[in-house]
Parts: sequence; structure tokens; C-alpha cells
Amino acid sequence: MKARFEIERAADALADAYLFVGASRSRVRQEALACASALLESRGPVREHADFALFDPAEFGAQGLKVEHIAFRKEGVPCVETALRYRPKIGKFRAIVLFDADRMTPDAQGALLKTTEEPPEGTVLFFTAAELYDLSPALRSRCRIWRVARAPQEELSRQAAAAGIGVEDWNILFRACGSGEAILELPGPERKLLLESYPQVAAWLNGNGGPEIWCQTPVASKLAEKRQLGLLLLAATRAWLVTAQLTPNSAYLAFQGQWCRRLDQALTRLSGQVTPDLVFQDLVRFS
Repeated sequence: MKARFEIERAADALADAYLFVGASRSRVRQEALACASALLESRGPVREHADFALFDPAEFGAQGLKVEHIAFRKEGVPCVETALRYRPKIGKFRAIVLFDADRMTPDAQGALLKTTEEPPEGTVLFFTAAELYDLSPALRSRCRIWRVARAPQEELSRQAAAAGIGVEDWNILFRACGSGEAILELPGPERKLLLESYPQVAAWLNGNGGPEIWCQTPVASKLAEKRQLGLLLLAATRAWLVTAQLTPNSAYLAFQGQWCRRLDQALTRLSGQVTPDLVFQDLVRFS
């Protein structure tokens, strides 16, 4: 994609904003950074270029970028608005890269609309995402969307074997994550959490216990880590709920719909300011 971008740059046909979409978050990030480097004609690491700014939610200890990372809200918090305050320092272009745009809060997406429609002269925005459906139609419409191809199955199989992931575990994780790339990008402790949680979730789905058998706050030393693991577990549980190989009778469909809504609400609360312990306690309490 870097070569494609360089052609557009040479032809003076650049878009104001690019959205790189693909199953592998690391791969789309690499593509975005490569194109940002091409834009700035960087001779060293693009992250060190004076006209480059990166907004990575992981660096802020967040699941996704918040409105405070887009518009100025308080001192000491890097934001896009501040990064765009001055003209480019070296050349005529400036590159702003925002990772995991599909995990941005709705308020953050809304705060970006004016910037993506009319960015300052010489500014090109680069977004990355694994999925499109969590991005607002208004934000998507302002971007030139480039899809990053999936890795070949042979490569995924080789990497899975190297990571010690067997076929049965792969199938469990695939239902939770939705793609082989996402499985391989999970750190080992997170894969372990999902694989250890699945038997309890499966028992609950089969009516062999209540949600308390799986609905427990993950153990972590820091609140941000506990929140991240909680989000991972709840999202995986929702995916297992939707893909469960059970007879689709009316009772189960009602149960499925009810719990999809509850898990969606829990994920929203956990992404905000509600503590993980309270979110998990409420899920059990209202079952």
C-alpha cells in the first residue's frame, strides 16, 4: 500500500483522510505508519519526525481514544486539536495517525468530523480499524478506505503451531476473536484467560449454572489492566453466546437477545468510568 500511496502523492491526488481496515490490527498499523513515512519522506523512524503525531489508545491506558484525545479538555493530555495548532515544521505535510478508530467513543468520533472534512492545509489523517461497523457513517464517508488483505491461511497455521495453539483451542479462540490474525495478536496471558473461561461460559450456555460461574472480574494488579481483561472477557462471552451450537428454540433466542443487550451495556459501562468489579457484580445481580 505504500507504493500505491506514493503514486497518489506524486499525482497530487491525496485524500484528506485514509482509513486502513483489516483483521490484523498490527498489520493495518504498519501500513498506516509506512504511508505516513512516505508522506513526510522520513529518512529515519517516522515516530521521531517533527511533523508526525501518533494517537495510540494503549499509550493512554484506554481501550479506545476519547474526546479528550481529540479536542483540548485539560493540560497534560495530548490531543489532535493541539497537534494541529501550528504549521508543519520541516516540509509542507503533516501526518496524524490514530490507531483503533473503531474503538473510539462516539463523542470522540463526533469531535473529529469537522477536522476530517476540512483539515488544516498539508495535514493528512491516517486511521486504522479492524472493523467498519463501529465507526459512524459520517466519519467513514470522510475517509478514503483501504482494505488490508488477510494473511494466507498457511502463514496463520504456521504461526498458530509455533505459538502452541491446538485445533480445539484455535476454534474456541476463533469464535471469540473472529479472525486468525486477532488470535495471534492476543498476548499469551489473554489467550489463557479466554481458554480457561470458556468451559464455564459453555456450561452456563447449556443451562448448567448461572452467570456467576464465569462472570468474575479478571485478576490484575492495575485497574487499567483489569478493565482491559474485563472488556476482552465480556466481548468473547458475547461472541460465544451468538455462535453457540445449540438448538435455536424460542426460549434460547429470548435468552440470547436478553444477554446480548446486557453484555453490550456492560461493555459500554466498562469502557467508561464504571469500575470492573461493579460491572461484573451487576451482571450477576440482574441475571
